[in-house]
Amino acid sequence: MQILAMKRNLSQSPGFSTTNPVCTKESGRSHMKSNFRISVSRISWMGIALLMLALPLPALAALGGDVASVHEDQAHMKGSLNTTEATNYTLHEIKGAAGTVVREYVSPAGEVFGVSWQGPSIPNMQQILGSYFQAFSTAAQAQRAARRGRGPLNIQQPGLVVESGGHMRAYSGRAYDPGKLPQGVSANDIR
Repeated sequence: MQILAMKRNLSQSPGFSTTNPVCTKESGRSHMKSNFRISVSRISWMGIALLMLALPLPALAALGGDVASVHEDQAHMKGSLNTTEATNYTLHEIKGAAGTVVREYVSPAGEVFGVSWQGPSIPNMQQILGSYFQAFSTAAQAQRAARRGRGPLNIQQPGLVVESGGHMRAYSGRAYDPGKLPQGVSANDIR
């Protein structure tokens, strides 16, 4: 195999690498190798990332969020919405197309203080926990590392309680912030 290095005077162009291409000859065939694909690939990925950041993302009703986005949750889940007024809160129940039911408990001030779910699959926890997701994720990993096997998840922290369990095609759980429960509402009301 014979390797020939070629130098070319290429004008500087944004996004294109001007590294020296290598020409190889193997069995009389010439193959040109360069970093062109890598440079274009990096530009493409950066463009996609910037485009994704520029697109508006739906503000989904999540624990600690406001009531204004409940309809967006309904659209995201492709489900039906049923609203029930209780004495100290409003219950928004969304039944998704796949059969999972998510209940969002909203205080008179318009803030989601609790969520619960039941159905054949666990909902997107990042969606329903919102800003509480990082605390949930850290606590769940620690709990799973401390025990062997499977079992229900039970996180009890000062600002977050998550209880989740079930088996294939039958999951249920709830999450709430004990400090945000409205007057006259107990944790037992979140079911």
